[in-house]
Amino acid sequence: MSEQQKILEMIEKGQITAAEGMELLEALNITEVTPLQAVETTKQSYKFFRVRVTSDNNSVNVNVNIPIRLLTTIGEIADRMTTMVPPDARKEMESKGIDISSVDFAKIVEEVINGTLEEPNIVDVDAWDESSQSMIKVRVYVD
Repeated sequence: MSEQQKILEMIEKGQITAAEGMELLEALNITEVTPLQAVETTKQSYKFFRVRVTSDNNSVNVNVNIPIRLLTTIGEIADRMTTMVPPDARKEMESKGIDISSVDFAKIVEEVINGTLEEPNIVDVDAWDESSQSMIKVRVYVD
């Protein structure tokens, strides 16, 4: 039973007056709207878009740091990012269950620039690399 129904039943049973019920309903509506408004106005101020690729045995170590202000340029080409991945690499990723064609890079870039990205960790993958016999960790995030 919803809170509104409980208040209406209390009025019906004479436990509270109609005026008291109206105050309770108004207070309930205010508390329901406030958290949503707080979420909408909360914006993050990210400074960097970061990509980290590491391995347990240190055979791989990649660090890419892109200032957020440069993402506007990247945003213009974001819809073509999947075509930039070589076909053989794309096939290998797809064989491992990673389908980058379904990733909306333009939307991610837009949310980062606007500060509305809910989770700063965009990609977090651990994968075993047979050739180097080590765990490869890929992390894409903003901070």
